[in-house]
Amino acid sequence: MTGAIPSTPPLLHSSAVVLDSSVPDDCELSEDDFLGGRISLYQPKKGHHRSGTDAVLLAACTPAKPGDLVVDLGSGVGAAGLCVAARVGDIRLLAVELEPDVARIALANIQRPDCSRYLHAASVLNCDVEIRGEARKEAGLVENLANHVIANPPYYRPERYQTSPNQARATAHMLTDEGMEPWFRTAVSILKSSGTFTLVQRADELPDLLRLMEGRFGGVTVQPFSPREGEAAHRVVIQGRKQSRAPFRLLPTIALHDAGRDGPAERIEAVHRHGAAIDLG
Repeated sequence: MTGAIPSTPPLLHSSAVVLDSSVPDDCELSEDDFLGGRISLYQPKKGHHRSGTDAVLLAACTPAKPGDLVVDLGSGVGAAGLCVAARVGDIRLLAVELEPDVARIALANIQRPDCSRYLHAASVLNCDVEIRGEARKEAGLVENLANHVIANPPYYRPERYQTSPNQARATAHMLTDEGMEPWFRTAVSILKSSGTFTLVQRADELPDLLRLMEGRFGGVTVQPFSPREGEAAHRVVIQGRKQSRAPFRLLPTIALHDAGRDGPAERIEAVHRHGAAIDLG
């Protein structure tokens, strides 16, 4: 599929930034199923980050309920937030995405009939997660806004990894000089009291994630994931609750695949195919 996305139903809720659901003529798109085909999303075939397992795991760990407002920071095409919607149903969703072309695709995905039926209201905010103070409020990210914030930040630091020559891909995959600090700063600001911040990241970033949680969130819970049973964790989902005094919890590692098998482990199959939750409670 190339060029403009087919027409879709009206936006469920007016966006803070006016976008249309068209993309440049040179942007080739695929349509990819999530949660066993419960939803299908447009994604760029190349040049941008493509959502997959990490977005699904992040969504599965998000403790949203019908009627809650979920803010997806750095949403990309909206996969994680829309997977939360498809699993829970009747949520309000705000997708925050910096790249205008990707934000337009997120808007088109929100408007798809197979996605919109799971949403009570939704909008896309085309802005930078790193903005702060009055600029952040003026953009629409006001204090005490959300019940839950989710994020799948870039996984790589420019001082450790070579930056892609493709600017859009570099933006999606590389953290800025401030690292993940702005993501935590924005999350704690826009969350309501007792709201949760849930984030997926590389396992080797866990020390920095715990440092950034300190003083902002309590009840911090870490869920490690390994490629296969018996292997070291390569991903973590970390969750904190605003103004919580609950103790830290490190949960047993979940293997994405059983030892000696190529197919997903039974528990992960249920998450990917049937929208099963991963309870961090």
